[in-house]
Amino acid sequence: MEVKNNVAYLREKAGLTVYELSKRCGFVSGSRVLSNYVTRAEQGHSVKVDTALFIYKELKKAGVCEKFEDVFWLSDEITEKTTEHPNPK
Repeated sequence: MEVKNNVAYLREKAGLTVYELSKRCGFVSGSRVLSNYVTRAEQGHSVKVDTALFIYKELKKAGVCEKFEDVFWLSDEITEKTTEHPNPK
């Protein structure tokens, strides 16, 4: 199973930049905003559960989604690999 997301689409629909969404999510260290959490999610990289929840909650506050599954969901697409068994009988 693969995790899919609509972060970029919903962020743009909310009229937020990556920086603004990152700041609202609390992705801050000292005086720096850590935009890489949102950027990596938008690029389809693995996202920690707490990071996904922060992004979802802020997009929900912005009024662009209702359910967590509107932002992140599991894909049931199975890609079959056609490789030979390493130990054929």
